[in-house]
Amino acid sequence: MARCFNGGWIGAQMSVDDRFAPIFRKKFILRNGIKTAKAFVCGLGLFELKVNGILPDDTVLNPVHSQYSQSVFYRVFDVTKFLDEGENTVTVEVGHGFFNETSFVWDWDKASWRSVPKLIADIEIVYENGETEIISTDESWLVATDVPITANSIYYGETHDARLKATEWHDVVLVDAPKGILKEQTEPFIRRIQTFSPKKIAQNGNAFIVESPEMTTGWAAICVDIPEGREVTVTYGETLDCDGFVQKIGRNEGRDGNWWPDAYIQQDKFISGGEKTVFEPKFSYKGFRYIQIDGADALAPEDVVIYKVANDVEIISDFECSDEMLNSLHSLMRRTLLNNFQGKPTDTPVWEKNGWLGDANCALATMMYNFGMDGYLQSFVDTMADCLHEYGNVPVIVPTADWGLGNSPVWNTIFVFAPLAIYDYCGNREYLEKMYPDLRAFALTDIEELRALGNTWGTRGLSDWVAPSDDENSPVINDPSEGAEICCTAYVYAMLGAMVRIAEILGKSDDASEYESAAKDIYDAFNEKFYNAEKEIYETTVWNQKGKRQRYRQTSNLLPLAFGLVPEENRAGVLKNLADNFVGRGYRLDTGCTGTKYVLPVLFENGYTDIASEVMLQTAYPSWGYWVKNGHGSAWEGWEKSTRSLNHYFLGTYDEAYYAYLGGIRNIRNGYESFTVAPMLDCYLDWVKVKIKTPKGIATCEWRKENGICTVNITVPEGSTAEVILAFGKKKISATVTGGEYEYVI
Repeated sequence: MARCFNGGWIGAQMSVDDRFAPIFRKKFILRNGIKTAKAFVCGLGLFELKVNGILPDDTVLNPVHSQYSQSVFYRVFDVTKFLDEGENTVTVEVGHGFFNETSFVWDWDKASWRSVPKLIADIEIVYENGETEIISTDESWLVATDVPITANSIYYGETHDARLKATEWHDVVLVDAPKGILKEQTEPFIRRIQTFSPKKIAQNGNAFIVESPEMTTGWAAICVDIPEGREVTVTYGETLDCDGFVQKIGRNEGRDGNWWPDAYIQQDKFISGGEKTVFEPKFSYKGFRYIQIDGADALAPEDVVIYKVANDVEIISDFECSDEMLNSLHSLMRRTLLNNFQGKPTDTPVWEKNGWLGDANCALATMMYNFGMDGYLQSFVDTMADCLHEYGNVPVIVPTADWGLGNSPVWNTIFVFAPLAIYDYCGNREYLEKMYPDLRAFALTDIEELRALGNTWGTRGLSDWVAPSDDENSPVINDPSEGAEICCTAYVYAMLGAMVRIAEILGKSDDASEYESAAKDIYDAFNEKFYNAEKEIYETTVWNQKGKRQRYRQTSNLLPLAFGLVPEENRAGVLKNLADNFVGRGYRLDTGCTGTKYVLPVLFENGYTDIASEVMLQTAYPSWGYWVKNGHGSAWEGWEKSTRSLNHYFLGTYDEAYYAYLGGIRNIRNGYESFTVAPMLDCYLDWVKVKIKTPKGIATCEWRKENGICTVNITVPEGSTAEVILAFGKKKISATVTGGEYEYVI
């Protein structure tokens, strides 16, 4: 249950335009015999708690971003060992975060919740004799405004003036509570999860250019030893400009620099107090491969420590195979996902920092194979539910400041797919039950809206974003030439299929029948409108020529095949045309974020292992191998060299197929209570190893081909049942097995 706080909300005398980070302080006396002590703290937008000058844990950027008009998160800290008999001091430094963001992009500056930083806290002490004492935020607390952090923003960065020491303490003011309900943060906390030393430091004029060993998200701790009053500027970026400096963004410079016309984003400033200091920011994070440091006299490798900062989700799996490029691509995708786990799955840690639902919808299975997603994904879905309650619909980004509220199924159907994935991969039926009323309301809205349109979607809505222009040197083209009709209709159909499963799991047969009936109407209308019997392909009713794109769309045919929208008598023709298109394009991709996810599954499922193998091997544009060929260790936002972000995961969804088809572990149900093991042994690889930590134990599949013989070793956790289906050449083996280790030679 959420805590009912004794304390009230307090703030400082400041306006929303003031950008400093106030520090709140409380001194208090405790008697002997402390048994336990917990601090319950919410500082909005972000806070750092210290107890007697000590951080109570290693978490950062607390609390995570929420729909503040609906939910506000507090943190719980065990502070027993930090409190003493006698006088104690607690300080809480509070930054702005998304709670008081000034950027006009996505309307954060107009957010209904926008307010000055504010704090509520209870420190609950239990003594050995059973008595309890609570120190709460009230008018007895003090606040300092002559503080080191004179400016902070989640986008722009922060300014730290080491000459300011918070020496003048004033009475706090009581402030209004935020509209959202206080809830304990349960998703994995954000931490410095990895540490790097610089790969290289080069001097360029008066600037030092630090290169990270990999594209990352977070910040650097920099040792600064300069005279008092001198300023060091630290700028982070993904790329260097033509002169070898970090490409700045803002002030109408850099990609989309007009979004921040008055200042650069991703930039910190440190003003020396005259002492040698290690500076690192507290209330902003950056996406970067390069760091430019201006104003330092010297910079040695030991002066810079680079931190990867992200939600501390558990990595639960391993994938390895005989092709090093695929191994690199696997690491690349996992790295890019982690870089974007910033309180919510973001699209890019540089430009947007938004919880775009389409990105997560595309990569949902990839996330579930790689990470322990139960708590993290629940929090994200809860934010979608908050938005549903506030707006009557799930927007395309969450949280949101009233931006992107239109219904867009390719993006927002993750609201249904994610709880089902939590059930299938994590075995969490309770969450499915909890969410069902909201899921049903969402599904019925889509049914009603689609019926009003004749059971096919119109042209509005986001769909196959950033499909190739077919010219690697051209600008990235965001919008699909074919519009949204097929993608949006197909996703509503697939969502209703998921709702049928959910209703059946929860014993709601009447609801399941209702969803099945609506899906049948969509199936019929879809085929009537989009299937071209003469060409044996699916195509939309609109076309807007962009770049060198071909009229035949891979995605328009992948989705019907993947979602079961193709009548059996038409499948062969649709599949042949899809296969012919891949062959004719030299096995290169012609999909945006929506279709890319389904390329390998559709090819593997329908017997085109040879074509799938060739697609995986490609290094020519547009392909996944093109990223590796060009020396990149993270996924791109677009296929072209002109792509904006180089740290954007929604095109890297091949990784799902590495586990599901190369390793063969798929059709996962009820927390791995049952699953299939059916690796693609006839693919070009010599060997594959997959290992997954499931809720029931370790599941593995390892196979190796030597001298015309394939040996397959499988581990099934106790309590699980696996359907084993092996095919190598003309030989086949099938078996149903329970917990244990098995070897098959075929």
